[in-house]
This record gives sequence, structure tokens and C-alpha cells, in this order.
Amino acid sequence: MRGDIKYQIRNLSLNNLSTRLISFLAMFTAFVAVGTYLHIPGPSSSYFNLGEVAIYIVALIFGSRAGGIAGALGSSLMDIFLGYSLWAPFTFIIKGLEGFLVGKLAKEGDIKSNIFAIIIGGNIMVIGYAITKGILISWPAVIPEIGIDYAQMIIGGLVALPLSRQINNLLS
Repeated sequence: MRGDIKYQIRNLSLNNLSTRLISFLAMFTAFVAVGTYLHIPGPSSSYFNLGEVAIYIVALIFGSRAGGIAGALGSSLMDIFLGYSLWAPFTFIIKGLEGFLVGKLAKEGDIKSNIFAIIIGGNIMVIGYAITKGILISWPAVIPEIGIDYAQMIIGGLVALPLSRQINNLLS
């Protein structure tokens, strides 16, 4: 239905945002920020977090634009808040692209396409952070980064897939 919020968010136009849509995007951004805040520090400026859970849920349910916006803003704002400011511009691009791709490739109710979307989006995240870490820190520091990022992607997908299906059922 054209009047329901899921349809409106999936088809939002950045040129004509209503207060209601901005409010939902702000909630999605906060959801990603809280997921990212739930973190465990790792080696050489890495940290494991649950941000992927939130990014994947938003992207799978509400589409590429919402996933991209929430992923970019929520994750990069939390980098700043947690003291990883150097990473914020890279996170903005990497997590924004991850959320956008997951939302773009996923198909509602199709578990195979949703798994595929998470694998593609998650691998973009892993590659993005590996390259960034290699340039900013050192190439040997990339190995632990890859492990942490794959753990985030796998756990994020395992939690987000069933939750997004349940939330989708509630919204339908």
C-alpha cells in the first residue's frame, strides 16, 4: 500500500522528506548507533560491535536508502563518540555502502537473496576496512581486522535474518 510507512521509506525521495520520514530515519540511525555502541575493543583500533545487526535489519526491511543513511550516520557518529574519530569518514562511506547494497540486493521474503545481500554487503565492509586499516595503521594489522569484521558480518546476519522476517510480518 502506498500509505504504509514501509512503502514510503523504501521509496523515499531525498528531495521531498516529510517530518515523519525524517523521524524514522533518525530512529534507524539511533538503532545503528546503539548497536555499534555495544562493542568490545580489539587490537590496533579495531572493535567488535553489533552495528551490523541494526544495519542489516533496517536495510532488509526498509531498503537501500534507509540502510545506507542509517549505516553511514549511525556508525560514523559512534566512531566519533567512542574515540575513533580518525575512522569516522571511512566508516561513513564503508557502512553507508554496506547498508545501501544490502537493501538494494535483498528481496522481501526471499531468504536466499537476503543471505546473498548480506554476504555482498558484508564483504564490501570487510574489504573497505582492510584497505583502510592497511593504509592508516599497517598491513600486518589487517589480519585481526578481517577476523573481527567477518565475525560482525556473520553474527549480524544470523541475528538480523530471523528478526527482520518477524518485524516484516508485524508490519504487513
